[in-house]
Amino acid sequence: MNLSDVAFNKRDGLSVIDLRLRHIDPLEHSQPVTVLLIDDNFEDRKSWSAALKNQPFEFLVLEADCGESGIKLCESQQVDCVVLDLEMPESGLFTLLRLIPDSTRHHVPVVILTKLAQPALLKLMKNLGAYECLMKEYCSAEKLANTIGQAMASAKSKRAI
Repeated sequence: MNLSDVAFNKRDGLSVIDLRLRHIDPLEHSQPVTVLLIDDNFEDRKSWSAALKNQPFEFLVLEADCGESGIKLCESQQVDCVVLDLEMPESGLFTLLRLIPDSTRHHVPVVILTKLAQPALLKLMKNLGAYECLMKEYCSAEKLANTIGQAMASAKSKRAI
């Protein structure tokens, strides 16, 4: 990742992702970043969604309660980043594998947000293509938003290669 791709503003004493990171094409400033949040836990999904939609982040958040509906949304909508829970009746692992890009579509970065604190599993997720694995209990909305921005900048730099 090129450090010039990541810019931060200070607003209300918090580091907030610069709006420039909210765009795949830096020349387009009218489109908000679209985040697909896949989590079967209704309360968790609504809480994280509300946090990301509100100021200072103001992401456009699509929600899916299972991997299958998340895959369909990812295929039918312009998604800039996926936030995926691993602890679902249908495995988050299989959802991640289906989200890994192939040659026919651009790379959509995946951030794992989970309650599963198994280091070997989290390492496996990163090896399979997840940008980062965050623990729900220790993650703030600011940390998640910053990680989304970093994941998008990383994906953008990979596309430029």
